[in-house]
Amino acid sequence: MNNTINQFLPGAGPFHYKGNHIGILMIPGGGGGTCADLKPLAEDIYKENKFTIHIPLLPGFGTKPEDLRRVTIDIWKRALIKEYNTLKETCSTIIVGGHSMGGIFSLLLAAQFKVNGMFIISTPIGIRGIGVKLVPIIKPFMKYHKIPSEKFKEETNGEWVGYDKIPLNVLKKTKLLLKELKAILPEIKSPILIFQGKKDTQINKESMEEIYKRINSIKKRKVWLENNDHSILNCPDHLQIVKELNKFIRDIAL
Repeated sequence: MNNTINQFLPGAGPFHYKGNHIGILMIPGGGGGTCADLKPLAEDIYKENKFTIHIPLLPGFGTKPEDLRRVTIDIWKRALIKEYNTLKETCSTIIVGGHSMGGIFSLLLAAQFKVNGMFIISTPIGIRGIGVKLVPIIKPFMKYHKIPSEKFKEETNGEWVGYDKIPLNVLKKTKLLLKELKAILPEIKSPILIFQGKKDTQINKESMEEIYKRINSIKKRKVWLENNDHSILNCPDHLQIVKELNKFIRDIAL
């Protein structure tokens, strides 16, 4: 499955910031949003440091919900490996990071490629909510879940870009990714910075602590975000994330 530029929703991405030898691969989450979710974070990191930053729009996102329903985990992985290799062509230091499901992919990449450093934001070790248990029951009758897209756009002054519905099978794919994640966590030894919002109701509240315990990185740090829920776009702790990330990347790369 290939996303083409003519099919992208306006403002969905991908976004590329050409900078120095330090390359950052930022991976968006899988809840129906797009690269627009991470664009403000990338812009603020780039302004201050001029790092090279890539935010890839994964296949199935930023086009139409039916594409997301058809896409496979292997297609996502191949797309991210291609992005990683492209970044390696011009950058000698590679940092990977992501939000939510993007954090899961960041951890998988770190285990495979032994990156120089990584960061994850609102990344689950498990998913909360009764809806998770109900999916196998309602899936034969419902293929999609409605997203309050207009509400998201209003709350973010029109910055949010994404679908008004997402396929229920995204949850099944996420659960498969979580199973793989739990198996490879001990293989991760790269320096890591982990963020989680205290008000996050979408992921297991033990997620950050469990990931922190299971990885074998010598340099690792946990940061609680006092005011943040699960979202990353226009989050109330944005400046704290930027400050912590700037320090983390400089410490390991400069």
